[in-house]
Amino acid sequence: MSGTLGTMRARDFDRRLSREFRKRFGRCATRVPGGRTEEQERRHEIAELAESVAEEHCPGERTEPECIARAKRITISFGAYGEAFDGMLEWKQDRFHIFCNLDRLGQSTSPRARFTLAHELGHYYIDEHRRALASGRVAPHLSLCEYECALLAEQEADHFAAHLLMPAARFRAAARTVPVGVEGARRLADRFGTSLTASAIRYVALDLAPCAVIKWDCHGYAWKHLSSSAFRGPFRKTFEAPKDLAEDSPTRRAISRQQPPETGYFQAGTVASAWFPGIERGEWQDAVLVEEALPLGRHGVLTLLYRV
Repeated sequence: MSGTLGTMRARDFDRRLSREFRKRFGRCATRVPGGRTEEQERRHEIAELAESVAEEHCPGERTEPECIARAKRITISFGAYGEAFDGMLEWKQDRFHIFCNLDRLGQSTSPRARFTLAHELGHYYIDEHRRALASGRVAPHLSLCEYECALLAEQEADHFAAHLLMPAARFRAAARTVPVGVEGARRLADRFGTSLTASAIRYVALDLAPCAVIKWDCHGYAWKHLSSSAFRGPFRKTFEAPKDLAEDSPTRRAISRQQPPETGYFQAGTVASAWFPGIERGEWQDAVLVEEALPLGRHGVLTLLYRV
């Protein structure tokens, strides 16, 4: 299947899901009991669903997506399918099947492969996704996992995958035992069998410490996640062009593909005004930060910022 056709199918799936989402929630960001918007409520429901699946099939231990798939009679194929996709969930002959692309995922047990399996399980467990595929209303589509796709359906499946592999209570308990930054994210990644990127995002999402994670790809800035309790107001917007960063900063060095030290990443002190255009140099909010930049090979560069 060509990448263009797969993209068209993914967009068709996303349009249909978006229509169902609007039917259920409407177009306005109205609030539900508890203070969340309806979109936030849906994400909360998906998170609860994923964590209940993890607890049912892998209580108190590392989540194993392959075991969950087997329990639901979902078959899996690991193969070399080129560069068009990471995974795909297909409904055929009255059962679901997952394709995992080792050309992009590496080994079948790699963190990215585990996340891809969890992502496709998200398409299975999220009712609107599963029903759309099983009814034939949408064709199987090619998924790009681990936060590489902006489509709603893919973001929901990524959200499910993160909570399936890193349930909140387990992750919080483990995070208390590690330092902030790349080294801590590495230990969490090893413990949960996830990538450093997924682990860092989960750490930020749970607001465990004042920190930020920013992703850069071959086109430049890709996305960012900021801890909500510390990064507010002028701290919400970051510089998004590498040229606006200090030339000798860890991030510029990683993006320019300089050789990192033995740790595998660049690290240096910085200040908030070097990253946040809303902060004036030398003002009281110009906090001292640690900047770490980790080269991810074909997947770009990951920057972590945290307060000293």
